[in-house]
Amino acid sequence: MKLLNATYILLIALLSSCSAGYYFNKGDKAFNEMRYSVAIPHYENGLDKDRQVSYVEKLAHAYREVNDVEKAEFLYLEAAQSPDASPSVYFYLGKMHMGNSRMAEAIKAFTIYLEHEPDDVVARMLLAACWSVDDRYEDTTLYELNYINSGDELTNVFSPVQYKDGVVFTADKNVFLNSKTAGWTGYSYLDLYYMEKGDSGKWMSPQLLEGPINGKFHEGPATFTSDEQTVFFTRSNYSKRKMVLNENKENNLKIFKATLDGDKWKHLEELPFNSDDYSCGHPTLASDDKTLYFVSDMPGGYGGTDIYKSTLEDGVWSQPVNLGEAINTPGDEMFPYIHHDGTLYFSSDAHNTMGGLDVFMSYFHDGKWANPENLNYPLNTTWDDYGFSLLPDDTTGFVSSSRLEGGDRTYEFTKKPPTFNLIGISRKKGEETRVPGVTVSITRASDNKVFEMVSDANGEFKLKLQPEEEYYLVCTKEGCFTRTDNISTKGLKISQDFYADFEVEEIVIDKPIVLENIYYDFDKWNIREDAALELNKLVKLLNDNPTIHIEMGSHTDCRGTVNYNDVLSDKRAMAAVEYLAYRGIDKERLTWKGYGENVPIIECPSCYKCSEEEHQTNRRTEFKVKKM
Repeated sequence: MKLLNATYILLIALLSSCSAGYYFNKGDKAFNEMRYSVAIPHYENGLDKDRQVSYVEKLAHAYREVNDVEKAEFLYLEAAQSPDASPSVYFYLGKMHMGNSRMAEAIKAFTIYLEHEPDDVVARMLLAACWSVDDRYEDTTLYELNYINSGDELTNVFSPVQYKDGVVFTADKNVFLNSKTAGWTGYSYLDLYYMEKGDSGKWMSPQLLEGPINGKFHEGPATFTSDEQTVFFTRSNYSKRKMVLNENKENNLKIFKATLDGDKWKHLEELPFNSDDYSCGHPTLASDDKTLYFVSDMPGGYGGTDIYKSTLEDGVWSQPVNLGEAINTPGDEMFPYIHHDGTLYFSSDAHNTMGGLDVFMSYFHDGKWANPENLNYPLNTTWDDYGFSLLPDDTTGFVSSSRLEGGDRTYEFTKKPPTFNLIGISRKKGEETRVPGVTVSITRASDNKVFEMVSDANGEFKLKLQPEEEYYLVCTKEGCFTRTDNISTKGLKISQDFYADFEVEEIVIDKPIVLENIYYDFDKWNIREDAALELNKLVKLLNDNPTIHIEMGSHTDCRGTVNYNDVLSDKRAMAAVEYLAYRGIDKERLTWKGYGENVPIIECPSCYKCSEEEHQTNRRTEFKVKKM
């Protein structure tokens, strides 16, 4: 009886093991064919019977591919607990942590991964992005987003572009039992839809584009010529309703064009640079209709998918040119959009992303692309943000995002200019005492308009500044030194406050004012670079107060003979005057005097009993207002 029980237990164990293997094999077949939605239930069934870490990893990969970040993160965490986990688990775990806004955990995961793979450029970029993610929230007022409700039938809606009185976008939908589905996502195949706003301002029900442009498999995203008679769009590689596979059993994407025939899109034509061996897609046309930007994973790129361009020459599209390493990374660059002003917008999962895909912008200048700029929150999030397009008014547009549960969605946005404020405080020099009644005149350079304010009882004043402007500030109070400042908002893209802290100092005839940090080399009187920096402040003060005349005075400590110190201090004071004159101050306003050791600030009982700090205090340069 014991032998029979043992045999029965062994048989059950073997059947269980075989059952897990059966599901794993089914899952592998679907996974290798990139039918991730099909692979997921097979892997889950197998793992219910045998929790092999290699298949936990594969299930995590499958969930990542269908964009279920939370489940993928949970499974990568499980895999990471095993000593048999592959290093890539930590890389993808870091990405999932970023997608779920867990930056501290992402930093740990990327750090562990880089211990195994220190040369991985993308991992290093993502680790740096984790450390700087707070910068992406620096100004949350630049974009206002509103969700576009495209109806309950469509599941994932993305990449809208302007067409006629509305937009054309890409979408799939939920499917019913026995309906044809895309194995990757489990939803229907993608199609191109048109949607426009009604008189009430609400978006109307979307409609499929008419004609053979929408076929049996994937179509979209798309772009249109300026006359709206030709469309370039992404399509699955298929012929006569059957997928075309290469020798690796891969079905790649291609770019087609179609022309409008009546109210239907017909005359489909494949672009010449397509291939069965790699994908081309996500086209966008420049305003001249002769330059096409698109995405491809063709050989020779920087890794993942890169952005290329092709130009129309004598009716033929040229060999594609990679946009280079300023734009493309070993990660994925996707969904380019070229605006009429030549600005390139695109999405990337590398660069300084917040997590997943973020939208970036770049300009082509002096023969090269500028370093891409992240468009920041709220346009970007830790989820996937892509499919950006900007309307001709330069202030409104569209972006797609997976930030909501249940699929990708599209948003309208309004782009707002940054806001700038000047916040000023006037206080007594060297004190915290606020000074009311200070007149502040602010001149706007573009039209010379003057804004005049007076500091209030708290010594404060405030003014809203305009973008792309320069301002000149003059701060005055009777009997006090005038102070000036310059503020520029030119080129600034992030809202900020400018703080002007004006020191109010009464003008007292013959009162010595010490210039800090004016030093000379031993036995020298020439003006050093560090002294010049301080004297430049005096130049500005004299320019701000053109009616005052001053005396420059130089003092030594008590070391050395009296005659030596008198001569040395006189030369130093004269050198300071010569420097001020060199910087444009009228010599008629300047006199000098060397005081030697005769007017110390600290009296020493005998010279050798003074400390070095006391000698330094006595060894100084001053100026006095002699007349106004």
